Amino acid sequence: MKTMLKCTLVVALFAVANTVFAVGNLKLNIQPIANEKAVVLISSLTDSSLKISVTDNLGRVVYYKESAEPNGNYRKVFDFSDLENGEYMLAVESGDLTTVRPFEVSRGIIKVGNEKTTIEPFFAYNDGLLRCTYLNFPKENLTLSFFDKNNLIYTKNIGRNFNVCEGLNLSKLDEGKYTAVLSTGDKEYTYEIEIN
Repeated sequence: MKTMLKCTLVVALFAVANTVFAVGNLKLNIQPIANEKAVVLISSLTDSSLKISVTDNLGRVVYYKESAEPNGNYRKVFDFSDLENGEYMLAVESGDLTTVRPFEVSRGIIKVGNEKTTIEPFFAYNDGLLRCTYLNFPKENLTLSFFDKNNLIYTKNIGRNFNVCEGLNLSKLDEGKYTAVLSTGDKEYTYEIEIN
């Protein structure tokens, strides 16, 4: 039992270390250069394609591009002169990592906000136990919920903890389909479970 606990702890620490290293591998920078123009610089050490999008403050996509092949470094001059004055969000996805950076266009001037990187949570279901782990880099308020069809069965306010490691014993539930949802500040991650 002691050996199994040590092995589980080593595997968990290895997974957390790899995740922390991976998060540092996606960087997004917006450098204003002239009237309503900016250089967008993206660096990624992951071996996956990039999905780049710009959305307005209502969540409408005003620009979208997906690279066909893995691209470690991306550089492009964006002309934002067609955008109305207002707040926007530039987002980059690379594998499980997402980095966003808000910016504002106001009378020909571009103001850039702070970068925020997130990584998708890890869910696993085995032998009646649901596990959820998540590294809460933006320190957002988190909630874990569990549903049977559309009915809420369980909810837990996790708070702003950085290292989230939750487990639910589902061994007493009836057969059927269930959904686990981890809610962050502005995003929900879902995991479907079928109990036989």
